Amino acid sequence: MEDFKILTIPRKTEIEETEEPLVKPKIKDDDYEPPKKRYLFVILIILLCVLSIIVIRIVTTFDDYEVIKTWEREDSVESNFTSFNGDLLKYSADGIFYTSYEGSLIWNYTYNMTNPNVEKSGTYVIAYDKKGSEVDIFSTKGFVKQLTTTIPIVEAKVSSQGTVALLLQENNTSYIQMYDKRGTLLVSGEIHPENRGFPVSMALSSDATRLLLSVVNVSNGELTSELVFYDFTSAGREEEDNIVATYTYLGDYIPKVEYVKNDKALAFGDNKIIIFNNNLKATVVKDINVDGEMRSVFYNDTHFGYIIETVKEDGSIVNQLNVYNLYGFKSTSKELSQSYNIVTILDNNEIFISDGNNITLYNPQGFAKFTYSFDEKVYGLFPGASSRKYYILEETKTEEIGLK
Repeated sequence: MEDFKILTIPRKTEIEETEEPLVKPKIKDDDYEPPKKRYLFVILIILLCVLSIIVIRIVTTFDDYEVIKTWEREDSVESNFTSFNGDLLKYSADGIFYTSYEGSLIWNYTYNMTNPNVEKSGTYVIAYDKKGSEVDIFSTKGFVKQLTTTIPIVEAKVSSQGTVALLLQENNTSYIQMYDKRGTLLVSGEIHPENRGFPVSMALSSDATRLLLSVVNVSNGELTSELVFYDFTSAGREEEDNIVATYTYLGDYIPKVEYVKNDKALAFGDNKIIIFNNNLKATVVKDINVDGEMRSVFYNDTHFGYIIETVKEDGSIVNQLNVYNLYGFKSTSKELSQSYNIVTILDNNEIFISDGNNITLYNPQGFAKFTYSFDEKVYGLFPGASSRKYYILEETKTEEIGLK
């Protein structure tokens, strides 16, 4: 038989006196914050992934393509092509056609010009007869207005509102005229060679408030180029003849000026390129000296560049491609191995170079993205819906292609 022990159960008061005081555990906050180092690690991984993708896209090259779609096309021999608001402009001495890349007609207009040229800004485009008397204004919706002059046209520009500026010349006297899209004369002036010289190029800002002239003068056998900035706002009207800034370059010939994105001005000389700010006095952003014979220039709203002839140490002559952004920083300088007769910068900032059948497509960093020799003459190449898709204009057809 088991022995039983008698246990005395303590009273409640005794328990309270003998128990250790309970320590209440600390309740963790539900909003847990991981260490900052973990955040930095995740951000670093994301940046490395993005950088890797960018580098891969820059250095990737293609040497073949697949045809996605083909559209047969009939053009006159002298047809020219350019992009306009995501579609295609084709113009010649007989008229202008605005179509999709697939060939669907948006609008067309017939004229008779000896030397047709086009200029674009925003949703407006003009066709004008260089050394002729006709200027036709169009928008993406079609014909707007025709302007006719009694003095031969040297150059014409259009703003994003449809305002047109004309540089005219007759008997050594130059004339500047500006019209709104309805044909109303807004500005008119004369430039006499004995006072300033001969204007050779003109640029119009996107809002038509600024005009830039490159004027050339030869005195005592010395060549001088002068850049004259006009401003038609209230601030410019306070200056004599609306001239807010002038820059003189002794011994330089500057045959091309242009306004680009945010109304920065570019001036292309025979041995230099100047970038100007969009402030009232058009201060200089950068003056780039060109070491070599300038052969071609190209630009769009974010980049510009040129091709020069340079002499190597062995005495051979080569072409060199140089590309800059609008702050004057060079993104590439590359020796070209092929000859060319066409160089242009596309809307996606890639540089298209062609000698007719052989083409090369360079990215802004100077890598040859695509090189190919086509059976037909190539008139142009235009970006498609993705980085590997393009529309290519050959002699008898337009093709949508995908690089591979």
